[in-house]
Amino acid sequence: MKLTAFALQLAVALAPVPALAQAPLRAVIVVRHAEKTSAPKENPPLSSAGKDRAQALLETLRDAGITIVTTDQQRTRLTAAPLAEVLHLQAQIVPRTEKPEDDAVAIGSLVRKAGGTVLVVSHQLTIPRIIAVLGGPQVATVCDVEFSNLYVLLPVGNERQLRLVRGHFGAPDPPHGSDCHISPTSPP
Repeated sequence: MKLTAFALQLAVALAPVPALAQAPLRAVIVVRHAEKTSAPKENPPLSSAGKDRAQALLETLRDAGITIVTTDQQRTRLTAAPLAEVLHLQAQIVPRTEKPEDDAVAIGSLVRKAGGTVLVVSHQLTIPRIIAVLGGPQVATVCDVEFSNLYVLLPVGNERQLRLVRGHFGAPDPPHGSDCHISPTSPP
């Protein structure tokens, strides 16, 4: 597909639409929470770089007519907060559990129920599972230092099959190679 055709399809998917009950799914945008502070270890807020990335998310999605879904962790809520504030939206919050698989199912269910265009701000270990639950392709878990990934899932034919387009927002992630570290568990 030519870039111009893709740009047109993405623009249509992200165009604001009036809220409808059970609207068909138009697009799902999945991002990891922005950079967090190292303390406190449990439920940390955003670092300065994370606050900048949250602003970049606002600038990237400012004109999208969206529903916002986050977890109950402050780093996901703070990542979505600037956008929610400008759009006068209340994020729908999914409580986080110890099981990323269960979290992905709960988020996927909420996304399908919301319909339209949905932004999901979640966690490193949950993102590949969310994409799979929604019918997207398998994606690798990102390295601990990656925060700029922006996954856009667009319906193909029916809403149960989604095509993945991967982009980036905000400052580039630091370079990494074979030394990519993936934490086996995410702190609460």
